[in-house]
Amino acid sequence: MPEVVTAKAGFVAITGLPNVGKSSLLNFLAGGKLSIISTKPQTTRQNITAIVEDGAAQGVFVDTPGFLNPEYGLQRTMVRNVRQACDDDSDIILFVTEPRPPLPEELKLAELVARCDRPVYLAVNKTDTASNKSAAESAVEGLKPHLKIAGTFFVSAKTGAGLKNLRRTLLDALPPHPHYFPDGQWTDRWERFYAAEFIREQIFHLFSEEIPYSCAVEIEEFHERRNGPDHIRAVIHVERDTQKGIIVGKGGKMIKQLRENSTPEIEKFLGRPVRLELFVKHTPDWRNRKDTLELFEYL
Repeated sequence: MPEVVTAKAGFVAITGLPNVGKSSLLNFLAGGKLSIISTKPQTTRQNITAIVEDGAAQGVFVDTPGFLNPEYGLQRTMVRNVRQACDDDSDIILFVTEPRPPLPEELKLAELVARCDRPVYLAVNKTDTASNKSAAESAVEGLKPHLKIAGTFFVSAKTGAGLKNLRRTLLDALPPHPHYFPDGQWTDRWERFYAAEFIREQIFHLFSEEIPYSCAVEIEEFHERRNGPDHIRAVIHVERDTQKGIIVGKGGKMIKQLRENSTPEIEKFLGRPVRLELFVKHTPDWRNRKDTLELFEYL
């Protein structure tokens, strides 16, 4: 008799402190760019889902915002997203850290993860930056007393070291279950969400200090066209009126650069040409207001 292949499916929450490389790991697992990346912490604000299929297994990998001590409304929603992904929505948790002893905030996150009672796999990322093997092992030794670790991986999202083995192990560990999503589906977000994310990514690349953290991107219009490029109209909301001038730049130089940098990223994701319009609007204290957090889909 032919072998009966049992479907496997489950949710894997990827968690860790800001800037440990969670988004880069998600993009590798997804086989393409779904989560935006910058060298600045707190780039990821919402849970980003990548649906990965391999044989009978379907892994739903969820990149969560970096765990932090929240200071304003938006950050509180980010922490809530982490808790929900780990506690309510996951079958497996992938805890990502760096090759160093755990930081105090990491131990707080470890306490949260331990309470979730899910299998926990530990990925020590950025091993290409470690001065020696003991530096990476210090992360494991520091977290062992706080987590029941099902498996440990020393990886590098930059070089790709150890990532294929990590991906295979996580998919093998999924529980028997029918697939949650139709075969071939890559993510659960709409195209307009990713258009906003790629614009926001370029804001992180082009601007410094508080500007990236004070900006939200709203897609006001998204029109697909058969006989020409898609038309996207996006509004960049800033908290202070003086920030409008910084985004626009002298003679419109900076907003032009932002449009030129964002357009090819959106086109690459969509697989078709785009005409992008950008505008800037002063929306005071949007990070602390329930109405604006709901409007920008952070709540």
